Amino acid sequence: MKNRLKLSRIIALTAVIGISLIGCGKENDAGKASDGKAAAFFKMFNSGTYHMKAKMTAGGMATTMETFIKGDNMATLVEVAGQSTRMVFKDKKMYTINDSLKTVMAIPAMGALSDNPVKTDGMKPTGSGTAKFDGKDLPYEEYSDAEGNKVQFFLDGNKLAGIRNVLKGGQTADITILVLDQNVPANMFDIPSDYKQVGAF
Repeated sequence: MKNRLKLSRIIALTAVIGISLIGCGKENDAGKASDGKAAAFFKMFNSGTYHMKAKMTAGGMATTMETFIKGDNMATLVEVAGQSTRMVFKDKKMYTINDSLKTVMAIPAMGALSDNPVKTDGMKPTGSGTAKFDGKDLPYEEYSDAEGNKVQFFLDGNKLAGIRNVLKGGQTADITILVLDQNVPANMFDIPSDYKQVGAF
């Protein structure tokens, strides 16, 4: 039981790291899309309504993460080491839902994460190029903020193949896109009422 709860916390931490690396800016301070192929995807993230399934590696563990965003609400399903956990961010709380244990843990959501789940605010188009991504040489379109952080959108034809985050310190994180659309069912943000509740409800 303790091991399962510990793994759930690791999964939750991995999700927080992954979501904070990518980024949905508020409309008032959203970034500016370029006229390139990536503009449509940039605008989708800007809209604040999208569904993305992606894979990444964090802390040496391969992670598959499926995220649904609509307005101020976000739901994420994370799979790490054969274990899965769902998280819902709404009402200024983060709900960690464990379907196998039938538990829901609620804690106050971190402000930066709940406000900005894919970062577009303050980002402007700054260039393009070609680089290796997920084993392929692919073209990318780059956006940067005033602090020197960069986001590179890698394109495979008309498809968004992935996102590379380049922090101003030089660290990089690659997120390979498996699915990206705007299909966000309303029930994705429901909290099971029959699960055992833990935390600040």
